[in-house]
Amino acid sequence: MNTITCGERGPVRISPTRRALRTVGYLTTAVTWTALWLVVLGLAWAIPVYGIVSGDLTVHEITRPATSSVGGFVGLVLVGLPAFVAVWGPGVLWVLPCATWPLAALSGVYVLRSLRPSYAAEPLSRSERTELGETIGPPATTGATLSLLPVRRSRATDLLMAFYLAGWKPDGRTAVAMLPAGVAYVLMFGAIAVDVGDGARLVCGVLAGALAAGSYGWALVLLRRRSRPLGEDRRWEIR
Repeated sequence: MNTITCGERGPVRISPTRRALRTVGYLTTAVTWTALWLVVLGLAWAIPVYGIVSGDLTVHEITRPATSSVGGFVGLVLVGLPAFVAVWGPGVLWVLPCATWPLAALSGVYVLRSLRPSYAAEPLSRSERTELGETIGPPATTGATLSLLPVRRSRATDLLMAFYLAGWKPDGRTAVAMLPAGVAYVLMFGAIAVDVGDGARLVCGVLAGALAAGSYGWALVLLRRRSRPLGEDRRWEIR
């Protein structure tokens, strides 16, 4: 268990020029993280949306390279699909979104706060160093730095911080919880493919919806248990 601490707030001398520049800076940061979040959404949903809009997506088209031989088919079933589910469910459908959109939203909060006189004489966000291996990212010899942590807490920033830490400090239990979402993603192709019978498409659609709902529900329960603000000391407990 470790703790992320919100910064100490208090009156500091911030010039009008600096206040204006920080508004621009946070706005730029919000736009950047929003763009990254849209890239993640595109990675996850571009092919399904194409299949729905075009109406000509087929299972054969998706699996043709792997099903052209018996060995390829066996490899797809025993290795390809399990690996895809393990990466796509926890990684693409949970960790990557949580690592992007909360930072865009927090930056937006700071833009609004930077325009309010009550926040004019105090910093709006801070950074904190973490221990080696605690966060996602490329290999490093030292710990990573978590940025855009709020100096002044609110219900909105508490909620955003919970998702923020779910993305940048992922845990094994949530990864397991999101595996059914990976299975649901695979079944979704059966629900929208035009070369699948109507009955099978209906079954795939119902199963995909149920698995996705259960998976995200389980992940949200774990999120609530794992990350919670601790009173007035401006800390978040990370289990």
